[in-house]
Amino acid sequence: MAGRRGLRWLLRRDPGLTATRRAVRVAVVATVAFMVCRYGLDSTTAAIYAAFGAIGFGVLSQVVGTPRERTRTLVASFVAGTVLLAVGTLLAGSTIAASVGMLVVGIVVAFLPIGGARPAGVANGLQLLYILPSFPPFAPETLPERVLGLALGMGLLALADRVLWPPRPIESYACRAAAAARALADLLDALATGAPDVAARRAASAHAVGRLKFLATPWEVRPTGPGPKDRGLGHLGAALRAAQGRAEVLLAADARGVGVPDEATRPLAATATALRHTAVALRGAGPVPDAAAIDAARADYTERRLTVVATLLDGDEAVAHARSAVAVGQVLTAAHVAVQAAAVAVDPKGRTRALDDLAWWTSAPLVELWTRRIRVHLSLRSVYLQNAVRLGIGLAIARLVAGGLELSHGLWVLLATLTLMRTSVTSTRATLLPAIVGTAAGAVVAAGLLEVVGTQTAVYAALFPVLCVASVLAGQLIGMIAAQACFTVLVAVLFAQLAPAGPSLAGVRLLDVAVGAVVGIAVGAAVWPAGGHGEVRRDAVRSLHALSGLITAMVAWTTGTGRRADLLERLHENDRELLFLEADFLQYRAERRRRHEDDVDWFTVLGVAHRTIRTVRSALDDDTDDRTVPWPDLLAQLDRDATALAEGYAAVGRAVAEGRPPSVVLSIPADFLDRALHAIADAPGRREHPRETLLLVDAWGRLGWSADDLAALGVVLAPVTVAGRRPLPA
Repeated sequence: MAGRRGLRWLLRRDPGLTATRRAVRVAVVATVAFMVCRYGLDSTTAAIYAAFGAIGFGVLSQVVGTPRERTRTLVASFVAGTVLLAVGTLLAGSTIAASVGMLVVGIVVAFLPIGGARPAGVANGLQLLYILPSFPPFAPETLPERVLGLALGMGLLALADRVLWPPRPIESYACRAAAAARALADLLDALATGAPDVAARRAASAHAVGRLKFLATPWEVRPTGPGPKDRGLGHLGAALRAAQGRAEVLLAADARGVGVPDEATRPLAATATALRHTAVALRGAGPVPDAAAIDAARADYTERRLTVVATLLDGDEAVAHARSAVAVGQVLTAAHVAVQAAAVAVDPKGRTRALDDLAWWTSAPLVELWTRRIRVHLSLRSVYLQNAVRLGIGLAIARLVAGGLELSHGLWVLLATLTLMRTSVTSTRATLLPAIVGTAAGAVVAAGLLEVVGTQTAVYAALFPVLCVASVLAGQLIGMIAAQACFTVLVAVLFAQLAPAGPSLAGVRLLDVAVGAVVGIAVGAAVWPAGGHGEVRRDAVRSLHALSGLITAMVAWTTGTGRRADLLERLHENDRELLFLEADFLQYRAERRRRHEDDVDWFTVLGVAHRTIRTVRSALDDDTDDRTVPWPDLLAQLDRDATALAEGYAAVGRAVAEGRPPSVVLSIPADFLDRALHAIADAPGRREHPRETLLLVDAWGRLGWSADDLAALGVVLAPVTVAGRRPLPA
């Protein structure tokens, strides 16, 4: 009975026994590697690096991806780690040289998260491989033993990752996208055929598409890297969310008695079929998807709409039909982008040409993609660079302090700084007390153990694997205090097997952790202390201003008064702002909140930016041969509406920057789109100019979507008026 209760408690704390499997795997690897080097090869140096090679990449790191990707990551980490180990060994003779090296290595390695989850997961392990050899004794002649120990520890870890309770696979983003594409296809079929279970299909599609949001996705599978696969998956998720949003408009119209236009049923059915093929390809069970079917459906739909425009009655009927027709067109456009993006995600190496919808990166070399990502984030606006500089400075100061004070185990000072420092001073301060309390408790236990056991290394060897398991599991099951306590005892047991150790070793560990924690707090308070909380509002303001210019450039391009090059330049600017805002937001959501902090729904701002950029890209599909519209008064009204919307976005940005509610949204009427569609329906000679009519309908349709987003921004950004919040500097 007690065993069952214990198992249920464990499963509640560790669903799927993920942490338990990891703990046992790392404990076996660390124990075997350490014992082989310490007692088999009689090398204390190799034993240290074997144990920390396993701990560094089994505990301090999170190696993610498929089994093959995890193996490749560990091999690449070993190669890079050997270089760092050699550099650390050669610079250890001088405190100044070692500290400068720590500054450079700390910044470079901490900058790795710009490449996505896989490099981000091993950053701490790589930092450890420079920290370990950078302390006296200065012994470059031991470098071969150090590399041997590291190779044994990491090699066994890579082997155990495949055969010893390997990590359970996490559902990939591609699989989530496949499920969303299939559910959305079922919904589009229901819209096209009038199926009676449309409500159930709507709920299933909304749930599946909602799982594509980054906040609903485990960080390990978020497509945030610069490569074509991650970019394709990111565009795919955004396009499917956009298609779901437009399908909701059709469902709302159907509830009001305005069904899907007759001319849309066949294109919607063809689009549903294409999305099903896309889902099959994303699961690796079919060929790479082709957008030709959706291209044909879109062309067919356009021709049918031209015919309808030439025969449709005036007044409310025309307006209701046009509103639904615009939503159908936007569904088809979003699905077209989704299929193109899936093709890139499924077969990144098969890219042969740039696809207009997905911009330049679809045919760019991988080196160029990485170079551009690095160049963008080499800006003090980037939270990635801020985090890297903050951690690099913290580690360098910790190394300088440890060397200057001649702490006998200075390694633990840097390790404390590395593991306790967070991206904001609030989060860092929250870890300080648990770390000190846990280390103090562990130090008391370790001191007693060392006093009682003395030099009986067999006891320490027996305790080592048990403490390895406890150290990995304690954080997951109990919390940081328990984790720090277990790790402190583990450290004492490890070093007691290398050389005679007394109870004072536990006190040294406590002192080192306190020094490292103080350094982390001090640097965190001095270098960008607000973290993501400090940047997300600034970059939201910049993004809103960029969206303002993008809307006016889109309308100018649509009506033939602007150049394509100007629109592409605006898109590039917005892509850059979106990259910063996305990084800020993900960090912001991971940080600890201040007490009584009134958070703003910045996710809505991020969604609006995604949708607006995607909508503007769809405008590039418009026929560019003839943009002559015979109704100058309608063109003037379109320009006024676009200007009003653009000013609305800019005004919301100013309101957010100044810390006041964005009341400007009240100036955008609720019937923004219907009023414009009525004007088009009443235009003289509308039936004789169906193509020009559609151009205006679609242009206002895009503005209508942006107007809805502007109204949503006015609601979710109202909490910016937090008491005591100061305006952002100009």
